[in-house]
Amino acid sequence: MSAFVEFAPAKINLGLSVGVPDVDGYHPLGSLVVFASVGDRLSFNPAPDLVLRCNGPFGENLGSGPDNLVLRAARALQSATGTTSGAHITLHKTLPVASGIGGGSADAAASLRGLNQMWNCGLKARQLENIGADIGADIPVCVQSRARYMRGRGEILEDVSGWPALDAVLINPGISVATKDVFARFDQLGLGAALTDAAFVPASHKNDALIQLESLTNDLTIAACEEVSVIGELLGELAKHPKTHLARLCGSGATCMALTTSAQEATDLAAELRLHHPQYWIRPVTLGISSRAQAPS
Repeated sequence: MSAFVEFAPAKINLGLSVGVPDVDGYHPLGSLVVFASVGDRLSFNPAPDLVLRCNGPFGENLGSGPDNLVLRAARALQSATGTTSGAHITLHKTLPVASGIGGGSADAAASLRGLNQMWNCGLKARQLENIGADIGADIPVCVQSRARYMRGRGEILEDVSGWPALDAVLINPGISVATKDVFARFDQLGLGAALTDAAFVPASHKNDALIQLESLTNDLTIAACEEVSVIGELLGELAKHPKTHLARLCGSGATCMALTTSAQEATDLAAELRLHHPQYWIRPVTLGISSRAQAPS
């Protein structure tokens, strides 16, 4: 039998509003989320037990023990469906770890999709999202990997119909950033404000979307730059480049993105950045792809 294979695309917050923490310490969010043409890949083979093996450029130092989100998602699916089936899972890790582009959450979502198919669980996408929400706040939006507006702690998802594909460059300086540390600094700085409940009305054409994004922000930027100074330096460099339409931090960092007006400009910008930063992870990407989740909506 051929292995079941799932693509786990990078999650990109095109805008990220962060409110003041609730009494339990969690921050309400408002975020326009899309997915990139780069990501990890998971393969699944039937087996009597659950085993995870990691390989790829960023897999060597990634733990494959029971706390890995891929295995946590697998066990949660077993518990929700009562299946006793197992799987040997291989995670080919091509996304930097702890980099602000949701690699772990995307991997967990891909685990839910792939095992739901291989084990013939028959769960729909919304059911997989509910299972994922108990594991991590970013997992639900990664299950279907399409443009959504995310609210609450990540569990409230609004479809963003007609959002166009955009071109960008992702660049990571090789520094892992702990999300909890950035949020802690965010709170220390007294940042955060009341979030609006107004519906997000998306642009449907590329040029309009680029203009619309200028009015959005990533509220974690100041805190992330204070945690890791190279983030601010990188954002400044990208913002000054003539091929960059808009430079923005991805999630809690340290990955940054430069939105461009065309795929060719993204390719050219990536090539120039590699000359100046040969040690950095740099990828020209399309933003707006779907993972084609196996579960029906």
